Parts: sequence; structure tokens; C-alpha cells
Amino acid sequence: WAAGSRPGQTPRQPPPTAPNRLSTSPCRASPSDMPPAGGPGGPGGASSRPGAPPPCPARRLSPSPRRGPGLPRALLSLLPVLSLLSAAAAEMHGGAPGLAQPPDAGLPPRPALEMGEPRRRWRGGPAKVSDKGRGRLTRPRCKSDDWSKKVPLFVMLPLDTVHPENNTLNNPEILRERLVELKRAGCEGVMADIWWGIVEAKGPLMYDWSGYDELVSTVADVGLKLQAVMSFHQCGGNVGDECTVTLPPWVLKVGELNHDVWYTDMDRNRNTEYLSLGADHARVFFGRTPLEMYRDLMQSFADRYLHFIPDVIIEAQIGLGPAGEMRYPSYPLKHWAFPGSGQFQCYDRYMRKDLIQAAIKCGKPDLGLVWPPHPDDVGVYSWAPEHTQFFKDGGIWETPEADFFLKWYSNALIRHGEEVLKHATNVFKGTNIILAAKVAGIHWQAGTNSHSAEVTAGYYRTVNRDGYGPIAQMFARHGVMFDFTCLEMSNTEIPEWARSKPSDLVQLVKLKTAEKRCLMAGENALPRHDRKGYEKMQEACLAGGKSIASFTYLRLGHDMMDMGPNWFEFSRFAAEMAHCKVLPTWSAPPPIRQSRRAGSHAPPLVFHHHEDGDSPVFFGGRQIMGPGVRRTITEPDLDAWEASKATRQKSVQGEFGSGVQAGAVAGRYATQERQGSEDGPPSSSRVTV
Repeated sequence: WAAGSRPGQTPRQPPPTAPNRLSTSPCRASPSDMPPAGGPGGPGGASSRPGAPPPCPARRLSPSPRRGPGLPRALLSLLPVLSLLSAAAAEMHGGAPGLAQPPDAGLPPRPALEMGEPRRRWRGGPAKVSDKGRGRLTRPRCKSDDWSKKVPLFVMLPLDTVHPENNTLNNPEILRERLVELKRAGCEGVMADIWWGIVEAKGPLMYDWSGYDELVSTVADVGLKLQAVMSFHQCGGNVGDECTVTLPPWVLKVGELNHDVWYTDMDRNRNTEYLSLGADHARVFFGRTPLEMYRDLMQSFADRYLHFIPDVIIEAQIGLGPAGEMRYPSYPLKHWAFPGSGQFQCYDRYMRKDLIQAAIKCGKPDLGLVWPPHPDDVGVYSWAPEHTQFFKDGGIWETPEADFFLKWYSNALIRHGEEVLKHATNVFKGTNIILAAKVAGIHWQAGTNSHSAEVTAGYYRTVNRDGYGPIAQMFARHGVMFDFTCLEMSNTEIPEWARSKPSDLVQLVKLKTAEKRCLMAGENALPRHDRKGYEKMQEACLAGGKSIASFTYLRLGHDMMDMGPNWFEFSRFAAEMAHCKVLPTWSAPPPIRQSRRAGSHAPPLVFHHHEDGDSPVFFGGRQIMGPGVRRTITEPDLDAWEASKATRQKSVQGEFGSGVQAGAVAGRYATQERQGSEDGPPSSSRVTV
């Protein structure tokens, strides 16, 4: 490099070269850029002159200038390939590349570590990252070749599965028995609510997962999948709420000091079921915003159950509003009666401020001062649309000013859902879990032009406007599945004065989700145990030539697990969902195998009378229900049988031991082939079915 420089002059500096990242020597120059031996940089060259820079040890190469790269350089060239392969292998095993797995201290045992990697039914690839860096989850793929017809069936667990007071599992033995029965019936898994008011009840960032540790371990031991619902709302105050789980106490204390963090109607009624979306960026909860509180809870859940995702915990449904649905609380039960239109929920300070800013931004600041509409124009919760000045045909809702307000009202709800789902995709990125969000099936007043009930809930759908397409487009943008309700209802079951069209609404949502390329899942809004309800669910899931992604049945309980007609109908429905067709006859196997002697000490099974026209039901290889069946069975005298129960058990224990007694209890569902047995209950009457 110093060649051509005269004595007393400063040697010329070498030209800048790109750093070689694969070189392990402190010298940045590559071997090809080195001067040959005997040249200016070799012995006797310019580097040996006084004032010349010292030679680099790494430049002492072979005297042959044409020799190719040596063996160490060839090995170093393979390091990028090896690093990519190691990162891909780490991502395939469920962890983020380059990150160490968290310790297993305090976690339930992982079935994959004890019994080998479980066989997966849902097999999706690693999370795809777009150009903007946003993680997008891939579509779940069924193991079967015909995905368009397979509909995995899930069952909702009771709302109080985890006790809200002591954070423990309610009746774990009974729950395990029912989960085993669901597994035998062919169900894919169950759905459980992860209540915010239970997990973070002790204080900010103080999470207690003890009750859910036991739940996840039980579901994994049975061999079922789990759909976890991030329930940031209150339990109690909606249809079907059997218990009360409030928001964390420290959140309620902040709400007592600042009432504007709650949704507020035109009568200044505060709804404490869910935090107002207007306060999403209000840092009033001990230094955190509501969005940050939702993110921290999801992050704690993902870190806690990382080893169970996605082998056991296959889906995370993100709660976006009251009842876990992305909507406003426009029809609370304490103020509303079916089929009322409801009221707008945007009268708190934060929502009013956002409305004024939106009006200024569009160049019409006066609209922010005169809207929301006046209470006299909208009416009370239970009013019909034709009784109001706002929702009647030709009313205020058709004016340009109302169009501005309704667009802002619905866009604020969509913006809230998008912000929460952004945090969810960042938290669960790379875990290959399925993300979902629920949208309410508001089917009443759907036959009117204004669709008043849907509009007050935040879905701006009218006779001339689509309200579900923008929601499906936002879900598809974040790779979130669209979960919809009321799949069990038909248009003819509800009175005409309700103007209800649930079937048409379900078909519309299926069409919009298909247009936006968004996956759709379904649920039933109300419990149904009759044959017509199951047929309607199956029709909604499989109609149109393409099935939905999954279906969740509401809800596991005593009515469903009666081991009688209700359980028979559900078992048949589960088999039909697995085979993707209606079964004209259904043979229900006995729930437990038992010996003949054990069955002789059990009461006979009492079959309920089915109406004419029902499909035939087989039990034990014989037709017992259905049209044209006349069979004489025994109606037991249960009081007399209970009185002699202790005597029979003692005699059985004395002769055969306690094992036969357990078999006798297990065989309580067996039929009596011989009436009037010496050990069986006495016959008191005969009935003809």
C-alpha cells in the first residue's frame, strides 16, 4: 500500500473495504486483498521501512498468489446455512429462534415430554411474517384430505369451572368423568373462559394461574384440545350467566374515582361489564392503559403455558367487549327487553372527546357538539324502531349527519378491536396458535330497514349498507378467525313481531367472510337439546358446499349429561359432525361396560316418550325409540329400591368383595332383561310406549 511513497512522506491509506463478517481475525481485509510475498507489503517492502504500519499476522499467507481458499475458509462459509437450519428447527419445535425456553418450575407436566410428541389433528406451518414485520398465523389444516367437510366439535365448559373465590377447580372428579364421555363421543376439545377478575385479582401484574394449571393438566391427560377465551369482561348480567365474576377489584376502585372509564348511555347509566373503548389510551390504571393491561395478561398466559401451545391449547379467543363479543353493551338485561332496539353507548367523556376530534378532522366541527342524538329521538332500550324518530322508516338515520355519526360509532369499535388484536398477534407470534374473536349474532329487528338493534351494538348495517364486511376484512388482515353465534336458530321459530332473521344473518356472515378470505367458526347462542336444533346447527355448518372451521356447542352441564334422550341426541350430533352427514338411525352404546351380575343389582333404565315422527333410536342392538315402536317396559318403584339398597350392597360385598359393588354402581344404566328379579326393584306398574 505504501508503494510509490517517497521517504519523508506519509504513506497513502488503503481504500475502504467491506468488513468480512466470517473472518475471525482482527484484520478487516480479506485474504484476496493481501499483497503477495516479496511485494510492497512483504519482507523488504514498504512495510519494513521506518514509519510504515506493522504487518497484520493474518496476512502471512502462502507464497503462491493463485492458491484458492483453504479448508477453514470453506467451513466458515457454511456458518450462515447452519444458523438458518438451527433457527428453522427451533421454530418448528414451538419456540422463537435464538431464545431460550422458560424453566418448567411450577408448571403442570407436559404430555409431550412424558409420553412423546402427541399426534396433532391441527397441523399449521410456522407463523408467516409479512413485509411490515407483522406476524400472521397460517390456516389450520385438518389431517384428513377432505378439509372442506370436516368440522371439529368443541363443547363450552361451565362458567364457574374455576371457582372465582378460591381460584381452584370446581368438582375435578366430575369434570374429568364428563371430559372422558366427551372424548368417547368424538368431540375435539372444550372451551374455557380465562377470567381476568380471577387471574389478576390480587393486584396489578400479580397473576395467579393455580386453578387454570389444574384445568389445563386435566384436559391434557384426557386427550382433548382446549380453546382458551381471554375474558376481559364481567360474568353476570347477560343471558345464561349462572355465576358472577367481576373485573379485578383494583380496576373497580379506579372506576369509582373516574366514572368515565365505563360505557355510558344517554341517561348517564354506567355499565361496569367492560371498560369503555374511549379509555383505551388513558393511563389511569396504576400507570398502565387498558390496552397494556390486556397485553400483559395475554403475555403472562403465553409464557405460562408455552409448552402446551399448540398441542393442547389450540386456540386463543380474544375478548373485545361485553360477553367476550366485539360490540357495545347496547342491550343490558337490567334495562332492556326483547326485542328492543337498545341505546347508543358513547356518552362518556372519552368518547365525546373522540367524536369532537373526528368532526373537526372532517371539517364539520358543529357535528361534534350536537351529536350523539337526543334521547327523545332514540327512545328507551325496549322501544321498537317504528316508535322512534331516529330508526323509523324515513327517520333521522337516513340523513348525512346521522351517516357521519354512525360511521364514527362503528369505526371506533373496529379500531378498538384492531388495537387489541395487534397486541394479541405480537404476543402469540411464532406459537402457531389459532387466534379468534367473537361477533354477536343480533338477529332481532333484522327485518327492518334501519336494523336498529345491530346499529346500536356497533354494526353499521342497514338496508343499503353492509356492516360485517369491514369487520371480516380487519380480522383477515391480522389472521384472526371470525366466530359467529346463533347458528341453531331458524327464521320461523321466533315470532314475527320480533322481525328476526337469524338464518339469513348467518348466511350473510358466511358470504362476507368468504369474500374477505377470513376463516369462520360458529356457536349456538342458546342451549338446545332437541333434534331440530341439532339439525339446524349441522345445516349452518355444512351448507353451501364449504364447511366452517369449527363449531363450539353451548354448554356442558347436567341437562346435557343426563344419560338419557339429551345425551343420545348430542352423541348422534357429534357422530354426524364427524361423518359430515345426517344419520337416519343412531345406535347409542352403553356408557360403561358392566357384568351381568352387576347389572342385576341396578335399577332399570326409564326411557322418555318421544313424539311421533322422530328418528328411530337403538340401544343394545334393539330399537327403543321412534315411530311404530310399542314395547312394554317396567317403571321401577325407586323408593322401595333405595330402601333395600344398603342390604344388597352388604350381601354383594360379603360374597364377592368391593369390586363387584363398584361394578353394580357402574351398571345402573343397564336394562332389566328379566322383570321381577329377586335382587332387582319390585315392579309396581307397566306402561306402554
